Amino acid sequence: MTTPMTALSATIALPLGPELTIAFAAACRDTLVDALATTPGDLALDLGEVTDFDSSGVQLLLATQRSLAERGDALCITAASAAVRDALTLFGLGGLLDPATAHAAATGVAH
Repeated sequence: MTTPMTALSATIALPLGPELTIAFAAACRDTLVDALATTPGDLALDLGEVTDFDSSGVQLLLATQRSLAERGDALCITAASAAVRDALTLFGLGGLLDPATAHAAATGVAH
């Protein structure tokens, strides 16, 4: 049986950035909506190059996570810049940075 981590390691992460802020929310939302429509299974995001990240970016990630969870899949952040890590920690969402935690939240299965 393939674990979620193994399955995710074979996928290519969608890069976003350099800004996930209110000024770029519409464009990022469109990119994520397209990715949700065309990506079966879990969605991996590479946020390693994000330099600016605000509450709009957090909202986009939470909406994406919720959409994925509704279909039984998970959001996996494969790389996160310091700006992303700091903001998610500030909002109490550091669990989004751990693929096993994210998948468990989506599927209801603890790892």
